[in-house]
Amino acid sequence: MMQENCWRPGTMVNAVRKDIFSVPSDIELDPGCRLLRKAGNTTLSSDGLLDEVLVLREDSAIELPESGPSSRSFIVSTELYDSIEDGDVGMFTGRGNVRVILSRRANHNTLLVTERCDNRCSFCSQPPKQNNDDWLLSQAAMALAAFGSEETVGISGGEPLLYGDAFVKFLDFVQKSSPKTDLHVLSNGRAFSDSSFAKKIGARASSNITFGIPLYASLGEVHDELVGAPGAFSDTVKGLINAGNAGIPIELRFIPTQMNLDEIVPTIEFVLRCLSNVIQISIMNLEPTGWARKNWSNLYCDPSIYARDLKRGVRMVRDAGLPVLLFNYPLCHLPEELRDAAVKSISDWKNFYPEECDDCVLKQSCSGYFSSSQGKFHESPRKIV
Repeated sequence: MMQENCWRPGTMVNAVRKDIFSVPSDIELDPGCRLLRKAGNTTLSSDGLLDEVLVLREDSAIELPESGPSSRSFIVSTELYDSIEDGDVGMFTGRGNVRVILSRRANHNTLLVTERCDNRCSFCSQPPKQNNDDWLLSQAAMALAAFGSEETVGISGGEPLLYGDAFVKFLDFVQKSSPKTDLHVLSNGRAFSDSSFAKKIGARASSNITFGIPLYASLGEVHDELVGAPGAFSDTVKGLINAGNAGIPIELRFIPTQMNLDEIVPTIEFVLRCLSNVIQISIMNLEPTGWARKNWSNLYCDPSIYARDLKRGVRMVRDAGLPVLLFNYPLCHLPEELRDAAVKSISDWKNFYPEECDDCVLKQSCSGYFSSSQGKFHESPRKIV
């Protein structure tokens, strides 16, 4: 299942893969997505859905056009050239940089389609805004069609389902224009409380579309407090029931915090007993970014504190015959018997490994750390015995 790799402002320090680059000051490109073509290596055919930008190295022998409108289609940057593959997609911000939002080298790709949301989660990594940003959805559709991935691409927000029928049309377009691209949509599931809407999505959510929906407690008051929205638990549970009945594949997500540690086992039991079409349960370590940073002291809990319940929960899911995965956990922070459930889930553009990890025999299979954890949010690696 997918993790996040949304386009967001700022560069992650010491990340495994750099994703944001400066654009030469003499290049004036309007904000928006463009297909990045590598000079001398344009092996992919173009369908014209996105404007193209040819990227060259400083030492390129290709003759550049004279100044004028056509020169807008060229960028001379060895760093960018060496960091992309032909046919990657870049988001030009209009502020002198470009972010590679769909990369053939990335371990995960996810597109942000809105910053609007009807929850106000205390640990939200993408704090919501209320501005009209419909352009993000249309740009994402064009980017997916032009990129033509044969792997899973994540769709995130904000809350993507706030688009309603426009999101249904988005799915139709992507399935038609890029049929080999699987989608993993992150949603709070509240929109599925409308059973008719759930059925519309269900008619399109075949094996290549999965929804990642969080349920943070079996108690409404705990879930609602964490997501900052009274009534959200009721909407989400109704949504999960309707989604399951509509045949929508669900990855159920849970993030342990100080506020819901006692809810790990009860929530898993609730899910296993009451919900249908759940194809995986994912338990996720907290990411120190967005609102989680300001609420960190009231949220974060060392995994050793809830290891017993975590082991019990994992065992329950496995006994039920479902996959269970642990996201965003350094292996050294987990009991040995849980390490086989942990996956390398952190997107490479915000992933880092401190020097202490260099000689670790498990580094290649370890998720490592979020780049945003550096400093006061960092939990040191522990010796694996």
